[in-house]
Amino acid sequence: MTSERILLVDDEPAFQRLCGNWLASLGYQVKVAASGEQVLALWAEHSFDLVLLDLALPPSFRPDEGLALLPGLASAPVVVMTGHADRELALRAIAAGAWDFLPKPLDPDLLRVVVERALSKRRLERELADWRARAAPDDATMGLIGISADLRDLRALIRRIGPTEVPAMITGPSGTGKELVARALHANGKRAAKPFVAVHCGAIPAELFESELFGHCKGSFTGADRDRIGLIAAANGGTLFLDEIGDMPLSMQVKLLRFLQAGSFFAVGARSETRVDVRVVAATNRDLAAMVEEKTFRDDLFYRLKGIQVRTTALAERAEDVALIAQALAARMTPPKRLAPDALEWVVSRNWPGNVRELQHSVSTAAALAGNAGAITVDDLALACGEAAAPMAVEGGGLLDAQVAALEKRLIVAALDDTAHNHTHAAKQLGISRVGLLNKMKRYGLR
Repeated sequence: MTSERILLVDDEPAFQRLCGNWLASLGYQVKVAASGEQVLALWAEHSFDLVLLDLALPPSFRPDEGLALLPGLASAPVVVMTGHADRELALRAIAAGAWDFLPKPLDPDLLRVVVERALSKRRLERELADWRARAAPDDATMGLIGISADLRDLRALIRRIGPTEVPAMITGPSGTGKELVARALHANGKRAAKPFVAVHCGAIPAELFESELFGHCKGSFTGADRDRIGLIAAANGGTLFLDEIGDMPLSMQVKLLRFLQAGSFFAVGARSETRVDVRVVAATNRDLAAMVEEKTFRDDLFYRLKGIQVRTTALAERAEDVALIAQALAARMTPPKRLAPDALEWVVSRNWPGNVRELQHSVSTAAALAGNAGAITVDDLALACGEAAAPMAVEGGGLLDAQVAALEKRLIVAALDDTAHNHTHAAKQLGISRVGLLNKMKRYGLR
């Protein structure tokens, strides 16, 4: 059973029973009301994703009884059901806030399609609202937290190409926020009010790929017991994000290319084409040019997708961002937390091969280990990462100290690399004594 909840409003017990049981058999949670008073009571007690509303309710059994309820139900799609199937009444219902209008007696197949479309709309609205809520505090940064030059350049590029319709190809190591960049491109474009639909190409089994992407018709294959909209159609008017595009099977690459060229596709089992308008953003951590040479990725699809190249960088290349990201992640926990000074220093001193994804997981786990405490300690983080705590003794503590420590460590590592780990030459390059260099190396756990 899904978590989607439907309020069925009708005064006829037989209809309540038949329609309610039918909806429940489809996996929905159903609550039933027979009057305006019951509707208001259930509405105050529960949240609903869809309302099926008969307009003829007691005491008058005239359409005005149901129409009067519509403004108060505006937060969910309302499908009006009535035996008075006249055009004027339909227009009045739509004007009062109804999403759709169905005449009685109901056609079960038509009702199923309308319910699925309404709930799909509801899910997309919630996703958009959640994205806007998450993005609102970070409008200036687009949710891309940091002060590094790489990140400033990335934000500037997003602002430049976001409003255009050109395709974009986001490349970079795993865990560096490629989907976040795609969402920022969408939010800064002309399609921001429309859906953003992510397709994770590496997570869909090859045999289900066509159905997931293009949808299918009832009866088109074993188990297809209803029509189903595909992910491309769900993104109509908005942005289609193809994540890990390098993992897409070759057979699907041909069909995707046809859609990109024609702007239309056939759902599995369909005899007519569906036309869709989307902006395509793709992402990969693989070398697609090399895959083209190896004949494991189509060259025509590669050139169609690559558009503007956008690259994300590893945390190792922007160590000055680590402290800011870690504190921001901690602040988003429920309840909000912060990193204690020694924990912040430990985070900055550590390598993060899994990049932001690994850092996020570690902070989240450490926050859970911290329990009711307001601060995450170095012991919480070390346990979360499966390591022994080795906090650095940076005087004073705090965010600034952590960033200074990160920069200092980075300079020392660079000097050691430049001098083939000759301590005397590295110390001279850094402008400090050899003893001072050795002390700093010990402090940062360098060898």
